[in-house]
Amino acid sequence: MNREKQGGKFHVVYLGESGFPIGLAAIQKTILLGKALATSNARLTVINRKGKFKPGQPVEVEPEGVYDGIHYIYTSGTVYKPEGFVRRNIQKLRGIIQEYLYLRNLAKKGDLDAGIISCRDFIQVVLYRLYSKLLGFPIALLYVEFASAMQHRQGLLTRINDYLFDNLMVKRMDAALPISELLADNFRKVAPGKPIFKIPVICDFKPFEQPKREGQEPYFLYCGALDYKEVVDFILESYDRLPGHSDVKLHLLVSGGKKSQYEQLDADIRKMKKADKVRVFSNVPYSELIDLYVNAIGLLIPLRPTLQDAARFPHKIGEYTAAANPIITTKVGEVPHYFEDGETALVSDHYDASEYAAKMQFVVDHPKEAVRIGQQGRELGLREFNYLNYGPRLKNFLQNLNGNGKHA
Repeated sequence: MNREKQGGKFHVVYLGESGFPIGLAAIQKTILLGKALATSNARLTVINRKGKFKPGQPVEVEPEGVYDGIHYIYTSGTVYKPEGFVRRNIQKLRGIIQEYLYLRNLAKKGDLDAGIISCRDFIQVVLYRLYSKLLGFPIALLYVEFASAMQHRQGLLTRINDYLFDNLMVKRMDAALPISELLADNFRKVAPGKPIFKIPVICDFKPFEQPKREGQEPYFLYCGALDYKEVVDFILESYDRLPGHSDVKLHLLVSGGKKSQYEQLDADIRKMKKADKVRVFSNVPYSELIDLYVNAIGLLIPLRPTLQDAARFPHKIGEYTAAANPIITTKVGEVPHYFEDGETALVSDHYDASEYAAKMQFVVDHPKEAVRIGQQGRELGLREFNYLNYGPRLKNFLQNLNGNGKHA
């Protein structure tokens, strides 16, 4: 507070990030948190301890700079991940040492007020907990997933890491910024009495303020990662259950995944009755992504009745509301906390392909009702998911942490 009175800004360091400012959901949330804090006379520095990008695929990112008003630094000195085991580990070591020295320098200048931890790496989080104790700044966990419940994280070392993170480190944070009620309840259970500030999916609504294209062929849109293959299969099955005479297409915007996964997806589509009406997109620019959102007749995001999906809250739900088109989802996790079936979204009671297909068919049969639901979904999003609503409260929350797991 004294520095603010002298004209300084409350300074938050964002720890555990990788690849800033290029990336999808996780990076986008980092950017929005930084922009939210900036509206409240606070600033965010994103610290990347090692390079992420391939040397043979140049990116327009400097080792230190400012992106969208957010300062970032790669303490390894490069944004690229070197080839070779020895060189990679030398870079990791340099990044760890320089990261600590960078934080220590900030602390010496009185310019380190709070930290947000965004990663699930057990050893890395242990170091951040140690740094916070040595340098005297509180840390809050950006708590967005139940690591040990994530089905695609199956390697032995990964499972050990996730178990240690969930059972030993979560409770040692000074505070939590959970994305869902389930994660908030879990933090209350493992760290009773420690402060919690729930931050759901957040979105910048302004880029979505664009008119729809005239004469557009109707289509449903799903946007997600190929790691969620089960969900993609569910959508393909649901779409194939629509009446054969329907001229509505299905657009799949998928990210990540190996070549073999794309080949399998292509093979699965060829087996469908409506194979000729399915189109797959990948690696599209953000402006094109927004265009796909805005011009769809329905936006698909089925959540599975699993602990993993109950705990998470997909970033694209916020973007879906911004597009003002009806969201078609399932009654799992955060969905019933925010959305009402037939009013702000179309919500299937069960994770059932026939039931989900019926919700899709409703959009086709009742276009005016679908438009109304989409518009009301946007109004809900503006109230609950607009990043501008979170800056003052997040700053106040972090400002009142005393580093002992309590509010001052």
